[in-house]
Amino acid sequence: MDFGFLSLPVITLSLLFGYSVFFDVSAVLFHPIEVPLTLDQQGYSRRVMSARLANEVRLIKLKARTAKDERRMLLPDDESAIYTLGGYFDFLTPVRATQELMGLVEFSFVGDVVTRDNEYRLSVRGRNNRTQQFFFATVGARDPEDLVRRMAIDIVRFVDPYIVASYHYETTRDRKGTDYADTLRELRHCAAAMPEGERHWAHNLWGLVLLQEGRPDEAIERFRQALRLRPDFVPALHNWGNALLAKGEHEAAIARFREVLALDGESRQRTPHAYTGWATALRALGRPEESAVLYREAMQADPRFAEAYNGYGELLRQTGDLAGARAMFERAADLDPLRTEFATNLASLPE
Repeated sequence: MDFGFLSLPVITLSLLFGYSVFFDVSAVLFHPIEVPLTLDQQGYSRRVMSARLANEVRLIKLKARTAKDERRMLLPDDESAIYTLGGYFDFLTPVRATQELMGLVEFSFVGDVVTRDNEYRLSVRGRNNRTQQFFFATVGARDPEDLVRRMAIDIVRFVDPYIVASYHYETTRDRKGTDYADTLRELRHCAAAMPEGERHWAHNLWGLVLLQEGRPDEAIERFRQALRLRPDFVPALHNWGNALLAKGEHEAAIARFREVLALDGESRQRTPHAYTGWATALRALGRPEESAVLYREAMQADPRFAEAYNGYGELLRQTGDLAGARAMFERAADLDPLRTEFATNLASLPE
């Protein structure tokens, strides 16, 4: 369905009724959450609660760092356009617009907060408007922010269980953790809940967990399983190369990274990753000049790919260029401040 120039006004006017988060082309719409007077007096009005929940869902997606579908997530936070459009359209138009919008919105949620047993209870009901699957969850907490965080995880799991698994994996890495039990629990859920055509993503992430646990051979088998499900799945091929790096099989790793570059084609989504992996293999083989060329290729392919700057910084530190290393580590940390290993590398340099 194509609404042409009306698409933006229709979506903007929907904010009269709630807040939207966009996963790719599928919107997740949050209607106002009913709240008790005690919460309203703390500043958590029905609209604020709805906006906080939508924002927390967006943050989970951002922290998950997944390339799956390259899904966009937007949270409108400026309602001034609503009133401008309200003056242009008559009052019947928002009703019709909302009816039309429901054909675009895949997921919608509504809920309420009550006080019970010295804590708040948030109950949310939702629906996948395309599959007609229903969602219902209740969480309790004394702190309204805890309430929002707990519910947001449940909502994202309903929308896309893989995002929750990736979120747990990435946040565990960010804090330099070693316990991936939450990630594995979510991956087991993915095995049952994800559409069959998307399960290669779960195998790939499972392989990454095994790689973090120091089990590269088992990780490679997971990556191969992902490739059996989808032979052109470039992320699994790239991660296979990283597993070979972990085993010290540098020439074999380079062969995988070459395959990534050949398969990536015009999308170039994994091109900077492949150049970075290849450069890292060359660095391990004692070929720093060739390694430097490929790190620069990676940065040119994607100037915002933090891993390339971090890897180049490690090479420069290894060759004694501490000023250059500092500049690279600073750039990596600026691009991805949540990845603690970049800040650790920066802190390791002498003042």
